[in-house]
Amino acid sequence: MHSLSLRVLRTISTLLIVLLATFLITRIAYRDPAVMLAPRNANQQTIDAVAHALRLDEPWYRQLAYYVYRGPHIQGAPMGLAHWPPAMGYSFRHQAPVTELILAKVPVTLCLAAGALVISVLFSVALGVIAARFAGSWLDRALAAFAYTALSVPTFLSGVLASYFLFFQLSLRGIHLFPGGGYVSPSESIGEWARHLVLPWLTLSIAEVGIFQRVVRAQMLNVLSADYVRTARAKGVPEWQVLLRHAWSAALNPVLALGALEFAAIMGGAIVTEQMFGLDGVGRLAVTSALDGDFPVVIGTTIFAAFVFVVCTLAVDLIVRWRDPASAA
Repeated sequence: MHSLSLRVLRTISTLLIVLLATFLITRIAYRDPAVMLAPRNANQQTIDAVAHALRLDEPWYRQLAYYVYRGPHIQGAPMGLAHWPPAMGYSFRHQAPVTELILAKVPVTLCLAAGALVISVLFSVALGVIAARFAGSWLDRALAAFAYTALSVPTFLSGVLASYFLFFQLSLRGIHLFPGGGYVSPSESIGEWARHLVLPWLTLSIAEVGIFQRVVRAQMLNVLSADYVRTARAKGVPEWQVLLRHAWSAALNPVLALGALEFAAIMGGAIVTEQMFGLDGVGRLAVTSALDGDFPVVIGTTIFAAFVFVVCTLAVDLIVRWRDPASAA
């Protein structure tokens, strides 16, 4: 219980540090946000009025206190972060609560992250186990070359290649297998939902497979050299049982930790992928808001990304503790 309390306290402290750092950075990046938010060709009087209405003419610490403890009242509900349910301010551009804007984009990013992670883990586990089983062979070297190549390919390049070969070239031949972009809700059609996300999933999975495969291989080799694995082999346990029941189970904890971090990173905003394939997710919202000077949304998306990260980390800590209390101590 004491350990869990420390983890929760660490989570809250991390979010507070992220909030303070993001708030200060946005104040440095947007030295005169009222100019960006005012109408085009606005005179100085109008710009000053916008700054006063949005409290942008006050010191940063008073703006921060207003953001956290009070915030604007929309339909009688305070938009401050310290209220329940927590609100992350009000968007200047969209004229809507930031929390609502982010929650509206979460399903798209969640589908993107979950699908890419599943594909990455499935391929990585299979390739990593094969590489460990045939360590030092030509097959191991070929898989290592594939992993290093996948890690070296930027996301935008893998997205371009996926679109060119699986969308453009197939479309020229009258094969409309995968759409070039867009999003369809799974509530409308599961098949169309999957078709529209295949290319984004593959784009994100290429680099992830390279990372996961090497981690799985390294952990499997460490476990396969353990005494209890050699004992199992000496007793005549089939090799596939040694690999999957003993070695893979023991090597699972680092894979869980890495998977949680990768999932949190994608949920924080797969900016390039969402932009390339026209996915209206959290990353795209963060980019457009940053370009528009809508810093309440920028702060909100950053806090959301940090929240997903610490929750995923906390979840992995609890799972590892449940699986192996000694390793989590």
